[in-house]
Amino acid sequence: MSLTREQKRAFRALLFKHQDGIAITATIPVLERYAVFDFLAEEKVTSVESIVEKFPKFHAGYLNVSLRSLASQGILKYSVTTDEVRIDVTPKFKNFQYHIPHYVHFNDLFRYYYDLFKNPFAFPLPAIDTLISYAEYWSDTKEKLHADSYFQEEVAFHLEGVLLAPLLVHLGYHADLEGIEVSSFLEDATLQKLLQLLELHDGTSLTTKGNFLFAKSYAYGVTTSYMPIMRHQETYLTGDFLPFFEQDHLGNEQHVFRGINVWGSGGSHATYFNKFDAVLVDLFNKPLAQQPKGIIDVGCGNGALLEHIFDLIWHKTQRRDDLSTNELILVGADYNKEALLSTKRNLEKANVRAEVVWGDIGNPAEIDAKLQALYNVKLEELLNVRSFLDHNRPFNVPKGSYTGNLLSTGAFAHRGKQLHNADVAQSLVEHFEKWKPYIKHHGLLFIELHTVAPDVVALNLGKTPCTAYDVTHGFSDQYIVELDVFLDAIAKAGIGIDPTHSYHFPSDEIATISIHLIQ
Repeated sequence: MSLTREQKRAFRALLFKHQDGIAITATIPVLERYAVFDFLAEEKVTSVESIVEKFPKFHAGYLNVSLRSLASQGILKYSVTTDEVRIDVTPKFKNFQYHIPHYVHFNDLFRYYYDLFKNPFAFPLPAIDTLISYAEYWSDTKEKLHADSYFQEEVAFHLEGVLLAPLLVHLGYHADLEGIEVSSFLEDATLQKLLQLLELHDGTSLTTKGNFLFAKSYAYGVTTSYMPIMRHQETYLTGDFLPFFEQDHLGNEQHVFRGINVWGSGGSHATYFNKFDAVLVDLFNKPLAQQPKGIIDVGCGNGALLEHIFDLIWHKTQRRDDLSTNELILVGADYNKEALLSTKRNLEKANVRAEVVWGDIGNPAEIDAKLQALYNVKLEELLNVRSFLDHNRPFNVPKGSYTGNLLSTGAFAHRGKQLHNADVAQSLVEHFEKWKPYIKHHGLLFIELHTVAPDVVALNLGKTPCTAYDVTHGFSDQYIVELDVFLDAIAKAGIGIDPTHSYHFPSDEIATISIHLIQ
């Protein structure tokens, strides 16, 4: 499929706006039901603390995440100081209020998709008439409001995302999982009807839009994997959400469909793996005595990064000639047992020998002890690599006070409680201090996810998935900070940052992903 640069830009914007829709649609009906929007309209300027005082049923931490997500869409203005989080309404707010009923209507789709993902895969899709009715509503409303630019440029894409993205994920994930050709799904006449309403099928074959979105279905995977949070948003905001942080009798997480998460992240992150190449080629072309004994990927997910690294070393470095006499130790570590099984299975399929070990990123000393006991190797003897993990660590209350000048604009929560941004930054400093002894010899090479200030995101709608990631990670107690705050924490931990291996995506202004080598 050959696309022009303009088509690629338009379809990428579509992907991001679809995810924006998933992120904000779940929270809007709850805030509307409790009259929070009416309060904001009346006050014009307020604070998170004042809103919680007015609506004490809300958990401050998750309410803060919700309000910030709306600020990232330009509906509110969000300002963080050392004393408060201030909330202002914007000129867009009144238009947004007018369209709230559409979001309330589409919110019921989260119930449908949650049940769909919970049950064994079946095709044709159960109750697909439900999806068709939403598609007809979407199509009819688009036509009716053809002159409403706000609806056409933002709201319509949000609603389409809630309807379409989980469907593409469901089909794409199970097609990959069970070796099914996606094209076989398209033979179903009812699915064709649904796709035609959404402009993905022309009655004979997929449209250009349809081909692009089916091929990129994995790009929705991470956001959609948090369907349990979207489905139970009111519980998170006002009820007893703690059971979602527990595991079921089989050891599965309750707040996320981890298999879908691993599948989506593996596909989406593959683009960035090649940026590791320059560092790895350099390291494994050095004299053998100067090379690490191997590589450990903490937070190994589905093993894709380890597989990529092994292939690179095999094909592009001199270390290949020494592998028969000096084994390259590959270790996948993860907190999730399903991820460890996925890593082991995928690497065996790729004929890559690797070990796996359960490990908590917040406790490198324990990982080191296990490596020595199981494999007779020290953590410091390995090159540490990891992708999108440091923000996903248990929050430890900092022992010291933050002395930095950079205050994150993020919204952070731990079990519903609002965290002060200075404490989040200091906790990150102390996290890296724990890792410092284990990366001083061979370093830590990582890809990390970052937030961007809401006012900047609002000026770049369709250019970043930041809103979706802030919501999914905020409600699951993860701590995404801005790139400059992240790098400042590393420096404050006394760890060096290699300036020759520093990459920011998609740009310095809206850097949501970075790659660095530190030691």
